[in-house]
Amino acid sequence: MGKVTSLPGRNCVYYSFGRCKYEEYLNPGYQSSWQCRVLAFLEKDYDGLISKADAFDLSFDQVEKIWEKRFAGIGSWADLCGSYLPAGSEDDRCACLFGNACVLMMPECTGVCRLYRPRVQKDIES
Repeated sequence: MGKVTSLPGRNCVYYSFGRCKYEEYLNPGYQSSWQCRVLAFLEKDYDGLISKADAFDLSFDQVEKIWEKRFAGIGSWADLCGSYLPAGSEDDRCACLFGNACVLMMPECTGVCRLYRPRVQKDIES
């Protein structure tokens, strides 16, 4: 007897890069392990800067200048993450971002399941 397999879920609204975004869609930010590593690094670095700025009573302009210098020295997204995929030629954000989460950290799509919702097909003629 043959093995029964699921149909692929590529046309599901929750499908992206072979992963299922349903849980993140339902509860954004709940799974902290899915947070984008680059955003987490930048967030932690910025929070540290703000704490130091408060301690030294720096103005907003001073903090902004410090952050611009520090951010310029950090490098590109590609330097910080090996999974970085540019979203487009005009957009340097990662294509794998879904909110603050990295789609590549989410569970693999198992195919058409009870959560499957087909993408709405756009009519080219209208």
